[in-house]
Amino acid sequence: MSFSEMIVNGGVLMPAEFEQHQGCFLVWPSNQTPWGDIELSKVQKDYVRVAKAIAQFEPVTMIVNENAEKDAKQQLGGDIRVLPLPVSEAWFRDSGPTFVRQSKGVLAGVAWRFNGWGGYSPDYEPDTMVARNLLQALTIPVVSSSLAMEGGALHVDGEGTLLTTESVVFANNRNPGITREAAEAEFARTLGIKKTIWLPGSHLEKGTNGHIDGIACFVKPGVVLFETSASSREEYREVTSNNLLALQGQTDAKGRKIELVYVQEAPDLRWIQGQKWGYSTSYVNLYLANGAVIMPKFGIPEDAAGYESIKAAFPDRDVVQVDISVLAGGGGGIHCITQQMPAFQV
Repeated sequence: MSFSEMIVNGGVLMPAEFEQHQGCFLVWPSNQTPWGDIELSKVQKDYVRVAKAIAQFEPVTMIVNENAEKDAKQQLGGDIRVLPLPVSEAWFRDSGPTFVRQSKGVLAGVAWRFNGWGGYSPDYEPDTMVARNLLQALTIPVVSSSLAMEGGALHVDGEGTLLTTESVVFANNRNPGITREAAEAEFARTLGIKKTIWLPGSHLEKGTNGHIDGIACFVKPGVVLFETSASSREEYREVTSNNLLALQGQTDAKGRKIELVYVQEAPDLRWIQGQKWGYSTSYVNLYLANGAVIMPKFGIPEDAAGYESIKAAFPDRDVVQVDISVLAGGGGGIHCITQQMPAFQV
């Protein structure tokens, strides 16, 4: 049975991020707690830059708490829609719905069991419902899942292949006791996955426990962009090596051998605005907008090499670098704060 036949016969299929979008969703950061000592107004400026960069290529909607609506509108301007919904964390890739297509290209949204990255976040309670609340506002049907999952742990090729990590799915603070077979069956039911490629992930990442969107992403069917390590610490290089070994030689759901292209991450320790942070250093944590790549820069010399690697991987797209040197201090990047809504048609 082909994937198009599967959809027509009542199944679902998660489109790839490199396919056409109706638009993009983000959440406005208005809760200081997740950002610690990082100045919230500076975080918001990074979010504005990312939203405006994406808005050059597709419509952008910013989800905001009602008490922050006025401030968000003033900073975002008139080109970005503002949608009031109860929300706490601003990492919407993880708490938001994962959009899938049903028969005739009609969209649905998977609402995972979001538990604040295994209880890492103290303020995640409003975020347990934000996916359902958005889908209700959009009048899009919900595909419910009891799997504790975050969108940052998922990358698909749109043809039934999933990249994910063992360190997230099998974490005791998410899905204790789940088997590989049960997880793959749930990915098949909710996302239309025919083959799951498992990478070890990372036991060194706090909170996220090794999301795939800081490791690799699909460029197109059969091609994966992998991020190599720039770390001076042996344990981080070992994590990267283990993930690469698990990916090399893999085939996708259609039997093609996966081709790998590479980008090197930024250095793991930098001085930014006089403060030393250990934070997201990933260039692969990017967003594929319609006809464009929105990628990070951190205000360091390595940004230029990162740009060239991404441009080489996506030669047919405009590549826009956005300074997220403050936002990255929270431990995530551009992919972490965005969620694409696919176009209706297959």
